[in-house]
Amino acid sequence: MRARKRPRGARFGCGIDVVDMPRFQRTLRRGGSAFIRRVFRPGEVAYAQARPRTRLLHLAGRFAAKEAVIKAVSQVAPSRAPGMRDVEVRNDRLGRPRIILHGKARRLHVHISLSHVDTVAVASAIVTR
Repeated sequence: MRARKRPRGARFGCGIDVVDMPRFQRTLRRGGSAFIRRVFRPGEVAYAQARPRTRLLHLAGRFAAKEAVIKAVSQVAPSRAPGMRDVEVRNDRLGRPRIILHGKARRLHVHISLSHVDTVAVASAIVTR
């Protein structure tokens, strides 16, 4: 009888993150532009800046998405866990959010869902090999 090969890791991972808007605002005030440069890619900042009335909500949603994706990737491929700037949130031509992975995790496939209201932003991610 032949021994079965053990799978190298899960075939999919899921992650979720919720961002409290008052706390996120305090973090942005304290960290300022250094925090924004450390976490967001230029296209993400430009997207939020183009929407002045909802800028913070869009940044918070993207922050939640990054956290959710990092959690999901760590279940599938812990050695490929991305940093915050390795996870980029872009919108397609219909306005739907899409994840672009950079670095070691770039070959993984991500499904993302984002939502936000005045007080919270939430994101859910599913990552497949």
